[in-house]
Amino acid sequence: MNPQTLSLRALLFLGLWQTGRRCLASAPELKIQPQKIAVVGAGIGGTAAAFYLRQEFGPGVKIDVFEPDTVGGRLATVKFGDQDYETGGAVIHPLNLHMKHFIEKLGIPPRKDVPSKAAIFDGKELTFEESDWYIVNVLRMLWRYGFNFLRMHMWVETVLDKFMRIYQYQQYGYSFSSVDKLLHAMGGDGFLTLLNQTLEETMMAEGFSQVFINEVVSPITRVNYGQSVRLNGFVGAVSLAGADSGLWAVDGGNRRVCSGLLYISKTELITAKVTSISIKVRPSKSGTTTNFYEVNYVGESGSSHSLYDIVVIATPLHQGKSDIIFSGFSPLSRLTTPDATTRLSPL
Repeated sequence: MNPQTLSLRALLFLGLWQTGRRCLASAPELKIQPQKIAVVGAGIGGTAAAFYLRQEFGPGVKIDVFEPDTVGGRLATVKFGDQDYETGGAVIHPLNLHMKHFIEKLGIPPRKDVPSKAAIFDGKELTFEESDWYIVNVLRMLWRYGFNFLRMHMWVETVLDKFMRIYQYQQYGYSFSSVDKLLHAMGGDGFLTLLNQTLEETMMAEGFSQVFINEVVSPITRVNYGQSVRLNGFVGAVSLAGADSGLWAVDGGNRRVCSGLLYISKTELITAKVTSISIKVRPSKSGTTTNFYEVNYVGESGSSHSLYDIVVIATPLHQGKSDIIFSGFSPLSRLTTPDATTRLSPL
């Protein structure tokens, strides 16, 4: 089985950001060129956001990226001896056009393929072991799982075909005010249904056998995301895409893309943990008011704060993970809407 795939949730973030760029540039509040922008999180979402922000607003805007840990987020590596090993998003799907564009822009080569073979272990014995003969592998698969493998490939391809519509929306500058609306635009009610049922429920409804789910699908979800087949149906489909063919990775580690994006976007990396974000209103001479966002953070030199015209949240808002306090946002639910009004994107 393949290691963890670069999450398509990150691709969703890039999609929301790309499709929202014209919305940002044309919003009434942004008729004046922003002077300072903050991005919270230096994973692939945050560093890509910094890259596109620089493209959108040019060299005149100051972009700060806040990250308390190492750059890369889920694109993490660990060193054993003299070798670095991917421990996060280890492989990238061939349909991830954003990552292809990034490595071309950065001049980073893909990693050379390492020949390998697959095997399936049910906890007691090997139920399948790949051989050097393609026809033998096919016959073994058919004997134990019927056409489930072929049907799984076709089902995942159907999901990916719909997902690829995101690039068409980006090309024509469409924007979406929520993840749900973006998903519905790509996959209709079917994508929204996947959000509300488990992968096991989804695949059972599609007619996959329980043996196939237990012996093939479950190992894929455990290797890719460390979860069982009771994970979210949409995430499960993404996980299965991470066992597809043509997967690739970046030479020297996928996190090199994040570091490279920060470098070419000429952003300032602030090693600090953001603790709170609040709205500040400043009156002008004309009698109108302007909204700013105060970002409070704690770094090596202690607590500090800065004002920004735009804040992009590119870090998980799970309790215990970031614990960012938001003040002055009403209603609070708007924090889940990465649009030009709130200018906050919690993905």
